[in-house]
Amino acid sequence: MGAYKAGQGSLARLSATLGLIITLLLGCVELYAWIQSPKDTALIPLAVFDSLPLLRVPFSLQFVFCAALFIVGAWGIRRWLSRPATVNALIETESEMKKVSWPTPEESRNATVIVILVALVLTAALFMFDQAISRLLQLFI
Repeated sequence: MGAYKAGQGSLARLSATLGLIITLLLGCVELYAWIQSPKDTALIPLAVFDSLPLLRVPFSLQFVFCAALFIVGAWGIRRWLSRPATVNALIETESEMKKVSWPTPEESRNATVIVILVALVLTAALFMFDQAISRLLQLFI
């Protein structure tokens, strides 16, 4: 059985898959670091052999647990992103993103400068109002 609506929304599917897989990988690396930390050495003891040749990671039950968690999580992500409802949402998202009128670099620069200038003017105005109110309160107190 082929993929649901194959070829449609491929960029959205790819970016969603990569984003979730990278997030899962970083979570598993952090979990492995937490399990390996000195205060938690008794959580899952027993190093099987020194290290994996290519990764230079100690091959232990902690590593096996985190690797298995990553594999199961990646399978779950792939399965979830293959659901018809999710696929339809990703296809619609990609089609809507194609309709967006993206600004040119010059328009982006101009808008950024305007936002910075407005923020500076508002900051200065709020500072002056704050100083004025402070001086008025000092006169009454």
